[in-house]
Amino acid sequence: MNTPLILENSSKPQFLNTKGRIGRVRLLAWTSSLALTTIAGILVLAWLATTVVRDLSGLLLIAGLVIVQILSMLLIIRRLHDLNRSGWFCLLVLIPWLGYLFILLLMLVPGNRSSNRFGPAPAPNSIGERILACLWPLLILGLIGVSALKTTF
Repeated sequence: MNTPLILENSSKPQFLNTKGRIGRVRLLAWTSSLALTTIAGILVLAWLATTVVRDLSGLLLIAGLVIVQILSMLLIIRRLHDLNRSGWFCLLVLIPWLGYLFILLLMLVPGNRSSNRFGPAPAPNSIGERILACLWPLLILGLIGVSALKTTF
């Protein structure tokens, strides 16, 4: 079944895979959903730490954050593939301050429009992915607001 919105040689996105490519909007969308899930998990762990399991909550938090880091690295590898670069460059994210600049660069530089050595061009973004990508400014403003409120009390 061919639709005019999907190119014949485009690749369909798969979350837990290092093969293939994703574009900037899809990276923003999937990382925003990952960030929202992380925030929800931290809130649940905070509740658990205050009510049920105090000793285990710190270990669960560390394990959860390691899992989130691994999942975000998988996304960064596929974004690097869209730029026709090796996935090993994702290790730059682990370097303090340079990692932030590297992620900003990944968000600003457009990928290859045609096929490259890592596969065909990414499939077009869905409406849901576009909406999730637009959540990033709201997340950032929300975190700034929460930190501003926390310092005033």
